[in-house]
Amino acid sequence: MEKRVNELLAEFKVEAEGADRCGLVAKLAFRVVEAERSLERLADELTVATEGAVYNAKAGDLRASVRGDLLAAVSGKAAAVDAALMKVAERREALAIVAESVRGTAAI
Repeated sequence: MEKRVNELLAEFKVEAEGADRCGLVAKLAFRVVEAERSLERLADELTVATEGAVYNAKAGDLRASVRGDLLAAVSGKAAAVDAALMKVAERREALAIVAESVRGTAAI
């Protein structure tokens, strides 16, 4: 996790400000990493659910397919992944705004 936080700080060009791990920049970077990890976990769950749906469809279990249970399971996972993607985007945007402000203040 620490490595990814450092990568984000370098990406947004705020390494010096991120050195203070209790500061806002470091905390925002940490929150981005948390959101990215959550997204990865949810994407893995979606993959497993999709593979299960494909397996059941190939096995000829049409009763579940007709009822829509498989589609519902995959759709719910897809919605969770979509929400996690939005969370990552929002947190990256917050970090970008703060980083831009910090760089602007440092340039003055």
